[in-house]
Amino acid sequence: MRKFLFCILALFCVASSSFAQFNPPPHQQNDPHRYPDPNRNPRQPYRPPTSPPISPRGPQQGSGPWQRDLVIRSSADGNQFGEERVFIEAGGVPSAIRHPDGRLLVTFQWFPLDRADQFDKVAVVISNDDGLTWSAPVPIVIEGMPFSYTRAFDPTLAVTDDGGIRVYFSSDPSGKRTMSPNIGTHSALSRDGIHYQFETGARMTVPGDRVIDPAVWKLKDTWHLTAPISTTPLSGAYHAVSADGLHFQRVADILSVNRENWTGNLVGYGRGMRFYGGGRDGIWWSYTEDGRTWTRPATTGIAGGDPTVVQTGAGDYIIISVGDEIHSDRKRPGA
Repeated sequence: MRKFLFCILALFCVASSSFAQFNPPPHQQNDPHRYPDPNRNPRQPYRPPTSPPISPRGPQQGSGPWQRDLVIRSSADGNQFGEERVFIEAGGVPSAIRHPDGRLLVTFQWFPLDRADQFDKVAVVISNDDGLTWSAPVPIVIEGMPFSYTRAFDPTLAVTDDGGIRVYFSSDPSGKRTMSPNIGTHSALSRDGIHYQFETGARMTVPGDRVIDPAVWKLKDTWHLTAPISTTPLSGAYHAVSADGLHFQRVADILSVNRENWTGNLVGYGRGMRFYGGGRDGIWWSYTEDGRTWTRPATTGIAGGDPTVVQTGAGDYIIISVGDEIHSDRKRPGA
C-alpha cells in the first residue's frame, strides 16, 4: 500500500514539474522609446520584433460611432507608437494637419451626448504648442453651402499653397438621408480652421457609387485624393489627381494587396507620402513616391481604425485613430 501511494506521489510531482516547465514567461512589452534608425530608407517597411495582440474591430449590432473614442499615440518615426490615451470622447473620422504657422489642427465627426445641437457635426481642436495642449472642440461653420445638401461628414484637412485651410468632406447634393450613390467629395476654404466658405462643384464623384472618407495630400506639384471603393471597400481605393486641389481627374484605382481597408489619411513622409489605414490586422501603412506605385502594406502593431498621422514641428509623429473599445452604455440623444 505504501509503495502504491509512493508511486502516485512520484507521478504527481513529475506532472507538476512538467506543467511548471511549460508555463509561459510574463509578457514583456516593447520599450516605447526604442525606435529604428531615423535615416532608414522610408520604402523599407518596419515591423516591430513583437506585436501586441490585435482585437478584432468592426461594427457590432446596435453600436454607433458615439460609442467609440478617438485615441492618440506618439512616435519618433511614424512606425512604432507609444502608449494609447483618450483624445476625444465620442468622436470619429479624424484628420490632422500642421499649418506653416505652427498650429496643429484636428477635425473629426463629433457626437457629444450632452449637446444634441452639436451631435454628428464636424468639429475641430487646435494646438499652439505642438500637441502638448489642445483647445476645446468647436463645430466648424460652412457658409454658402446649399440648403439641399446633406450635412457635411467625413472631414479631411489640407493646407493650400497660400496658407489657407481646406476641408474636404462628403455630402449628397440631392439631400437624401440614406447613403445614396449621389454622395461625393466637396470642399470649403478657411483661414482660421473654424469658419469656412463653401466651394462650388464637387471635387470627386463616381457614377453609380458614393465617394466618402476622402484622404488628400499634395506630393510635389500634384494633389492626390483617395477614397475607399464604397461598394467593395476591401478591394482598394479610388484615386484622383489635381494641379490646384479643386479640379480633380480620376486615374487608376489603387488595389489592395491583402484586403486592406483604404479608410484613413495621407501624410508626407521622406521623399514621398504614406497612407495610414485600418484593417483586420490593425493599423497599417503603405508608401509611394509617385502615387502610382505603393509598397506592400506594413503593420504598426496597434489596433484601431480610420487613422490620421501628423508630423510635429519637433519632427515627431502623432497618430489619432478610432479606438477599439465600445462603450455600450452610451445612448444617442433622444433614443
